[in-house]
Amino acid sequence: MLTAALKRRSTPQQARSRATMERVLQASADLLHEVGVDGFNTNLLAERAGVGVRAIYRYFPNKLAILVAMAEQLRETEHAWIGDLRALASGGDWRAAVDQSIDGYYRAASTHRGYAALRAASQAVPELRAIDMASSQTLQDELATGLTGLGVSLAPEHLNALCHVIIESANRILDIALQSPPEAADLLVRELKHMIVNLLADYVE
Repeated sequence: MLTAALKRRSTPQQARSRATMERVLQASADLLHEVGVDGFNTNLLAERAGVGVRAIYRYFPNKLAILVAMAEQLRETEHAWIGDLRALASGGDWRAAVDQSIDGYYRAASTHRGYAALRAASQAVPELRAIDMASSQTLQDELATGLTGLGVSLAPEHLNALCHVIIESANRILDIALQSPPEAADLLVRELKHMIVNLLADYVE
């Protein structure tokens, strides 16, 4: 649960206020992309968003609360990039579905301004890490359901361990890919897909 120091101070109700909030969050992504977490501050953000610093503090108590809001806002977006892993058991080619999930995530994540910097911060800032862990748990649960639908028959603790290995490995390798030059990133993504497909083949077939 977030402490008061990390929660939005208020939720805008009027259209104009909501537009200001969205402008601040969009400017946050642009600024984060350019200066990273260490260079990110509310003064620069206010200048970039074209608002007064007071307007930012009306909604957020500090810069960490802004980063938390960005991470929470992206949770559903990330899920859309990946797709529902329960659909692995939908009757199609599960290998192609694995490739599609990884490719869909990486294509979107690599072009989303500020996302790579926010991902890097999620490994260093406990509050952001907690949000990342919650997202990973949702993916692990969906993957477990999808694998069960594919006929994988494992004890619950074994299935959970398998899904944990896959999701956490994917997270770390994709994080590295997001920080790498395009050619190196493409190789990392390709090897990740190969690794996951080969691992799952031992259980699905």
